[in-house]
Amino acid sequence: MKINTKPCHVIQLYSNSYTYGKAYKDYGARKEFVVWKTEIASKTFFDEKIWISQDAYENRVGVLDNLIVLLDTNLGTYEDYLNLNRLNDNVVDDEEKGLSIYNQEMQARKKLLLGKLGNVRTKVEIFTLKLAEEIELSIDWDYWTIGDPERENFKIAELKKDCPVNIKIDGKRDFSSTGRRKRTFIENNYVLEYKGMVNEVEVLKGEESFTKVIPKNVKEINLMKYLK
Repeated sequence: MKINTKPCHVIQLYSNSYTYGKAYKDYGARKEFVVWKTEIASKTFFDEKIWISQDAYENRVGVLDNLIVLLDTNLGTYEDYLNLNRLNDNVVDDEEKGLSIYNQEMQARKKLLLGKLGNVRTKVEIFTLKLAEEIELSIDWDYWTIGDPERENFKIAELKKDCPVNIKIDGKRDFSSTGRRKRTFIENNYVLEYKGMVNEVEVLKGEESFTKVIPKNVKEINLMKYLK
């Protein structure tokens, strides 16, 4: 089923973002749990056109105008789930319960964002997008998603076709929505790539899975700070 009526901008976003506890502040202690993979499984695919699995389309965000963002995670297996719990000092003792929670989280995770790319900023994860002479990518600081210290919302890159960028920014949180809690550290680590314009966006019948190769030759933008 074709869902677009005009050409669309396509942006591929890979997330390798996670939280961790004080015991894993040293990157060497957590590195093996969060290393970028070579290939990942995905519910969307891009060649001459966009292919979208039915289950991904049903769980989409936004309304399609001229922008499609393909959302994929580097940390998407049950082993990754166990490792991320370990980074937060949580041990999964009940495998059946752990698998159930993992499957629920995977089903709820958004894999597709639809919207409009123009002269008004569009929010995507911890960023905003704006179309000027090029596609401008800016930080959209928020305590809950990026953490302290507070950053200015500034342009950090221009997205150009087939020129992926890797953006890393960290922060910390000392409060939850209900009050003070044990300090949590956050590493937001993204690879974004502008794929160009596409004329056809196709939703497939049933559930499909594809394989994507995460880009290696990327421009790195490192906004990491030393966090106490």
